[in-house]
Amino acid sequence: MKNKLQYIIIVIFSLLLIGFLIWKFWPKAHEPILKQASFAQLPGWQAADAKKSLAAFQISCRPFLRHDPEKSVGSQFIKLKAKDWIPACKAALSMSADSDKTSRAFFETWFTPVEFYNGKPVKGLFTGYYLPLLNGSLTKTKEFSTPIYGLPTNLITAKLDLFDPKLKYHRNIIGRLKGKTLVPYYTREEIEKGAIKDHARVIAWINNKVDRKFLEIEGSGVVQLQDGTQLYIGYEGENGATYTSIAAVLIKMGVMTKDNASMQAIRNYFKAHPEQVDKVLNQNKSFVFFTTLSKKAALGAQGVPLTPGYSLAVDRKWIPLGVPIWLNTTQPSYTSTKHKAFQRLMVAQDTGGAIRGPVRGDVFWGPGEEAAHVAGHMKNSGFYWLLLPKNTSAKQPD
Repeated sequence: MKNKLQYIIIVIFSLLLIGFLIWKFWPKAHEPILKQASFAQLPGWQAADAKKSLAAFQISCRPFLRHDPEKSVGSQFIKLKAKDWIPACKAALSMSADSDKTSRAFFETWFTPVEFYNGKPVKGLFTGYYLPLLNGSLTKTKEFSTPIYGLPTNLITAKLDLFDPKLKYHRNIIGRLKGKTLVPYYTREEIEKGAIKDHARVIAWINNKVDRKFLEIEGSGVVQLQDGTQLYIGYEGENGATYTSIAAVLIKMGVMTKDNASMQAIRNYFKAHPEQVDKVLNQNKSFVFFTTLSKKAALGAQGVPLTPGYSLAVDRKWIPLGVPIWLNTTQPSYTSTKHKAFQRLMVAQDTGGAIRGPVRGDVFWGPGEEAAHVAGHMKNSGFYWLLLPKNTSAKQPD
């Protein structure tokens, strides 16, 4: 018995030692580095429709010039201050985008292309979003009974960098007070059951929860009221819960696959199975709140109007807002099942809850049926290059 016990102890110790050695010496995944490139290396650059790209960049320049020059406008990975943008932005705003050639020459003069590199160029995923049109009412009716909420008065956002500057690029903590304790905010299911009815105003009422869910995904939209007027609404905040993809839920249920999961397929499923709407949607505990917009345009996270086909949502941890990005991927066709090349200079002007990673983007396609089709079917791999101002030595953190 004693020998058996000693044997067991030796086996356990050996397993622990092996586990430690594997943890200690197994190759660790490294973060990518920024590798300099040239404009000649950008696929399709000489054929770029750069006039609209310059116009979109000019929109991003205005807030840079209003900032304190020392204000940090970079990311956790790329350090930039507002003053780093001033020379290029002043030059951009002094010129008119009258030709693709002069517009390309502007970017070649003021910027250096860099790519994320980890032994090889980092490949990423690119999706699309659009500006949805919803039917609604300012008052609750039998037809219009799904609320679009404004930001609740009892929602608290804790910005971690106020407590520790090292946490500047970490996600904020969002919650509510329960007594003297900060606790997580209400989940989607709790909100659906009326948890915030006394804490948040209803901006508008629409006719179904599926439309509201896709509005949350897109981040902004237009509510067509019964008198013919249009109410533009945009993202104001969220409840802080982890985002769960509805497509991922349906794939796990076995009702669709990664290959056929699209916005249109999800809508069709819910039309055929209305009894599943609450059960499926509530698995995504995240919930988005909206505000009415004074301008008749979708606004991105940078606070500027988005340009259809030229604005890109990115992961703010990796990519600074306002950065021009040469994108090389493919896009769905509106008239066929084939995909076509998409090589374009975008501007990082927005973010998204599902947009995570150094090479990850969401193309804004604007309003309309075609935009909805392309956005709903876009899920393509590709690469991009960031265009960083030449007058700065943007570095990754030590």
